[in-house]
Amino acid sequence: MSHGRACAARIRERAAHEGWPLIHTAAQIATCCQVPPLRAWRLAHGMPLEEAARRLIEICAETGLRQPKLHKGDLSKYELGRTPVPVWMIDPLCRLYRARPDWLGFGGDYSQGDPDATQATPFRTPFPLDKPDHGGHRKSHSLSFSGIGGSDDMRRRELLHQMLVTSGLVLTPSHLVATEQTRQRLHEATTGSGIPADILDRLEGLIPGYERRFYELAPVPRLGALLTDFDEVAHWLGHRLPVMTQRRLWRVAAHLAELTADTLYVLGQGRHGAAWLTTARTAADEAGDRTVATWVRASQAVHAVLDEDDPARGLAYVQEAQGLSRTPSPGTVLAFAMEASAHAKRGDDAATHFAFSRAKDALERVPAQQQRSGIWGYQDRKLQAAISNAMTRLGRTREARAAQTEVFRQYPAHSLTYVTARFDQAKCLIHDKDFDAGCASAARTLLDLSPEYRTPLVLNRAREVLLLLPEKHRNRPAATELRDILTTAQRA
Repeated sequence: MSHGRACAARIRERAAHEGWPLIHTAAQIATCCQVPPLRAWRLAHGMPLEEAARRLIEICAETGLRQPKLHKGDLSKYELGRTPVPVWMIDPLCRLYRARPDWLGFGGDYSQGDPDATQATPFRTPFPLDKPDHGGHRKSHSLSFSGIGGSDDMRRRELLHQMLVTSGLVLTPSHLVATEQTRQRLHEATTGSGIPADILDRLEGLIPGYERRFYELAPVPRLGALLTDFDEVAHWLGHRLPVMTQRRLWRVAAHLAELTADTLYVLGQGRHGAAWLTTARTAADEAGDRTVATWVRASQAVHAVLDEDDPARGLAYVQEAQGLSRTPSPGTVLAFAMEASAHAKRGDDAATHFAFSRAKDALERVPAQQQRSGIWGYQDRKLQAAISNAMTRLGRTREARAAQTEVFRQYPAHSLTYVTARFDQAKCLIHDKDFDAGCASAARTLLDLSPEYRTPLVLNRAREVLLLLPEKHRNRPAATELRDILTTAQRA
């Protein structure tokens, strides 16, 4: 089991507190802990292997079945599919766990009488059965794993919940499909009626909630939380609502979609991130909020310039953002900063400095209340991070280091902004011909991060340090050590 018995115990506690049915508890354990249904049901009952084996023997005696010589190790092998489960033992197992055979993974429910019947069957993981072949010999018979069953909506929500509770970094194709389905649901908003005022207030309250805790969440759990919340917003947008209520919800959707895009980029899923930014843009336009719409277009420029290495497209987004702004807003300042970064990528020193001067002028004219947000506001510390990156690219190490000092002082050590500035610091050392110190600094930055923050985007930033080395210096011991650390982190 991936998470251990403690994880299953936490799920049982939550189930008891919220009054879940037993089948839902077992489904949550199967999904979160990545265990087969038979084991998930035992854990849902909180039953140790020894107790389960003993009670199975008692059930067999009570029902007049043969007395199995069953030990906890035998039951464990049944649960993991390592030993075929005797057909005659299916009924005792169903009695023990108070479940149907298909819920325990033995076959499936193919009934057609009740259209909601499959919703009550969240397991489709057939176990090997002790079945005789045509010659009368007994052999193992198993079917391929097909994952958690139930309705499409149920499976999608389970996958989103899985991202919410896991601490790993691996996104499977199923997770990405669930991500895309969640995004598309917003565009299917066509019918319905009304939304309670308390729910609307709670959904709008999601935004300040993320402003407070965004940087405290590791990327994968963060993505799970965002998609779960976005899913609820999309659900209510599927109702017929008053225009002003719709606009309030579209604004929440725009913010959540933009954060989702940012998180997907961090996890190395640029194509999906770009799609979510398009959704954020659509939502911001539907909300009729120029400030949010400007920010989203500036965010598109960020990822085009910094993550996709496409300064020309980034400048096109910058022009769109600047064209929307009647008065300076945080998005306006971000757009000027990205204009400077695009020019720095092209090596245009004068244009870079001019764009930064416009950014500083715009920042002075942004109202103070709009600057406060740690995510959608724009403070001087964000401008210093942009200056660090651009000046590093231009090889202006003195100016870059001055900006880095401010970033290190004002950002948490695990934030992407802080980590990126650390890699800028390593690049400055290489620009100054201190190759070993630059590689050592980048290696130390990676090692200081906990595994859940060593995302694909962070690893790419570290590779940029290696690529900056002159060819003849790429086999130095410090460079080799950095390359080894990168390889190990990539495999993890």
